[in-house]
Amino acid sequence: MEQDNDVEPLTMKNYRPLLVVIIILLLVIIWLLIKPPVPLLPKAPIQLDRPPMERLQKQRIITGIVTRYKNNPHLDINSLELKTEKAGSITIDFRPHTAAWVTRIGTIGELVTVTYGLNPSDKVVGYQLIAIKNNRTGISQTLEDLPPPPDVPNQQTEKFKLEKPVLITDQYGGIVALRKNNLLFHFKPGLVDDIAHLIKESDIFHLVAVRRQDDQGFININHDKVYIVLSITIDNKTFLVR
Repeated sequence: MEQDNDVEPLTMKNYRPLLVVIIILLLVIIWLLIKPPVPLLPKAPIQLDRPPMERLQKQRIITGIVTRYKNNPHLDINSLELKTEKAGSITIDFRPHTAAWVTRIGTIGELVTVTYGLNPSDKVVGYQLIAIKNNRTGISQTLEDLPPPPDVPNQQTEKFKLEKPVLITDQYGGIVALRKNNLLFHFKPGLVDDIAHLIKESDIFHLVAVRRQDDQGFININHDKVYIVLSITIDNKTFLVR
């Protein structure tokens, strides 16, 4: 007795579409495993086009009499004290290389008009000089018009041997200079921090330095001859510091 069977028997032809799908899935999985992962980069900080500090400052103008000048840890003049009627005595900072122009216009005892602004930094908040005018002579100077000095003077190097020089530090204990008689050997801030302990424990130093010329605008409070140190040798070990 024959029985009708309407169900088509399973063959490779029936499995072919399923096999294609499986093969494609396997290839995708293999590709994902082999492909190197894309690192997740941190978001870039938002960059703002910030104008120069002088433009960010709220500029103020005040008139007063120059009473004295102050210096930074390197013994370079970098601020003036002004006696005013409205604000009393105030101190206004300026960049050391502008001292020659500022002191020439604002002689002690002279009445001046200054433009200044608030200059916040990482460590202090103070007043920053923008321009100065002598009320008697009419001579004035905008400080941003003055060129900056070279980092290292373009001159022939000189060698020195110092025995027991005076160690000059800033208010935080960082070494900023060595001084011997009327010679001052200037270190750029932070460049000798790693060897500060060697400098403090030593008495004899061999230096290679270049003279900072007086026409660059700096004024040393003691009128020392200032040298920019390029290298320092301690116990036969030489360290480049510029």
